Order: sequence, then structure tokens, then C-alpha cells
Amino acid sequence: MNYFKDKKIIALVIVLFVFTIGYFGVVNHVSHAFSSNYNAKESYNILINTIKECSKAYVKNNTDLFKQDSIAYIKVQDLIDNDLLVANSDGNIVNPLNESESLNSNIIKIKVEEEEIIVSVDS
Repeated sequence: MNYFKDKKIIALVIVLFVFTIGYFGVVNHVSHAFSSNYNAKESYNILINTIKECSKAYVKNNTDLFKQDSIAYIKVQDLIDNDLLVANSDGNIVNPLNESESLNSNIIKIKVEEEEIIVSVDS
């Protein structure tokens, strides 16, 4: 009878071993399905485009910037101060390419030509 008991234990160990290998294989495969496709460059470009659009709104509310010249310079911080951009809890717009860097001090060049607003943001 001990002979059958030993076979059951060996069979149980083999089943547990196969189950464990299968479990880790499935978990590894499924975990890759939830991986992030975060693209910092794409996020940066979206953020710059958002800053440009907010700058156009800023110009429409501050037409006095162009009384003397057709070019004006503002900072990203001006957009935050005028509630056109929402900063993080520290008051910063974080650069997606370098998360330890803030874009608050970046200069925005706004040029008005024949009622067209041209915006560029320094990098």
C-alpha cells in the first residue's frame, strides 16, 4: 500500500509543478496585455499644441499686447496665471520628455499677421 501512496505523492508533485509553470506563463502573457504604450514624444507634442491653442485664447483676451508691435512674448506661467492651463499640485506644467523639468518658464512667441495668430513655443 505504501507503493500507491508514493505514486500519488509523486503524481501530485508533478501536477503542482505543471500547474505552477502554466500559471506563471499565463500571468506573464496577461500582464503584457496591460502594458502601457506611453509615448513621451507624442505627449510632449500634444502638450505643446495645447499651449499654442491656449496662447491663441490668451491673445483674444489681451489684444492690448499688440498695440505697438505685431509680436508679443509671454511665458507658459502667464497661461497658468490666467487659468488657461491647469498646472499640477506644485503649480508646474511638467515636461513629458524630462519629468524633473518644468515648462513654466518657456517663452511663447505670438505673432499676428492679417488677423492670423501664429504661435511658437521654445523648447
